[in-house]
Amino acid sequence: MTLSKLLTSQTSRTPWRLRRAVQARRFTVLAIETSCDDTSVALLRSPPGSPSTATLLAHKTLTCPNRVYGGIHPLASVQFHRRNLLPLLQSMEISRKPDLVAVTRGPGMLAALATGFDTAKGLSLAWGTPLIGVHHMQAHALTPRLVAALSGGEGGVEFPFMTLLVSGGHTILLESRGLTSHKILAETIDIALGDMVDKCARRLLPEEIMGSHPEAISYGAALERFCFPEEEEEPEYAYHPRKTPERKREDEEKVKRWGEWKLCQPLSKNEKVHFSDAFSFCGLGSTLDRCFWAKDGCPRSFSVEERKALGREVMMIAFEHTLPSTLVISGGVAANKFLKNILSNCLSHSGYDIRIAVPPQEYCTDNAAMIAWAGLEMYRAGYTSASTATPVRKWSLDDDAYYKADDMDCEAGDRDGPGGVLGISGWHYITGKFIPLVA
Repeated sequence: MTLSKLLTSQTSRTPWRLRRAVQARRFTVLAIETSCDDTSVALLRSPPGSPSTATLLAHKTLTCPNRVYGGIHPLASVQFHRRNLLPLLQSMEISRKPDLVAVTRGPGMLAALATGFDTAKGLSLAWGTPLIGVHHMQAHALTPRLVAALSGGEGGVEFPFMTLLVSGGHTILLESRGLTSHKILAETIDIALGDMVDKCARRLLPEEIMGSHPEAISYGAALERFCFPEEEEEPEYAYHPRKTPERKREDEEKVKRWGEWKLCQPLSKNEKVHFSDAFSFCGLGSTLDRCFWAKDGCPRSFSVEERKALGREVMMIAFEHTLPSTLVISGGVAANKFLKNILSNCLSHSGYDIRIAVPPQEYCTDNAAMIAWAGLEMYRAGYTSASTATPVRKWSLDDDAYYKADDMDCEAGDRDGPGGVLGISGWHYITGKFIPLVA
């Protein structure tokens, strides 16, 4: 049944209210993600009486063409969402109305968020179905739990756990104590890791590679493929931690072959910031730019092989800078295998015996499947969003953050106060009750 037929077949026009879910067969979540330049929809089903398992019935994502802009363009992204969100929903072939509508509420680009959020509110009202506005970064942190649920409930992570969230907009080391309780241990003081990698990719990638992506290009992923070619039987992700004899020999060989690049180590010149509670990537990109100019001010040419070597060096320095003792790596940059290899080797070299959990690539980047799962977990814990809820541009995960309503782009009724997932208005809660999904 198409979306339009399903909506017109809905006879009840009474306002929806939070109901205990009593389904004879299954519980279904429709999810929408439009926080940035990816338009994504998903349909997730959880069987009755089995909260740790789920089935992804449908999952579709389209990315706004960004090649002509050299990256994400906010206005183009909003127009792309408006053109493609409804056709994507109509293509889902939803046979029965879902039991829950989940949508990204924030953080993200406000106009892009509003496209998905307003659509979700309309569907929720038309169907008489509860609505849940999901925190985008909370959904990334919960992604390993989604992957475990899709695999039958095996190998999931339990609270508390730590997460390194790395994407084009965020670089956060997070301690997740519970579903709605999180503590930011470290975050970037300037640009995000993914943003820095994208900027370096635009500088390093040869024109023929850039030209092979006439519309949309994931710069970070393209840089990884360039530096570690997939046509090789096994891409060379070899890595040796700092201060080891092997690393010293590698550094000497690079200088002998390519000369000294003088790439900046993050925070090496900032004495005001404690290394353990902050990240910084802006200086690394700036020193890379300087590599492309000779001392006489003339542009310097680089061979393809030196570009590959320089790309590996930039990623290595940036990834070493994150080095958490963590279980989970999530966000768009988490798909980079070199990042996982560096973290694994450095933690092992430091004597830590830690299992690193990285979701499959399709769940690392922005996607509606993670929104569906996060919405399902929040709903089971007793939460839904009020009809007055609106999307928010900034929304800290940290319980200790202090919100200023004017800065948060929240609804007019919000006041200054404590932060975290539940720190903004627009939540409904059934006191202390788990909502069972059983017949």
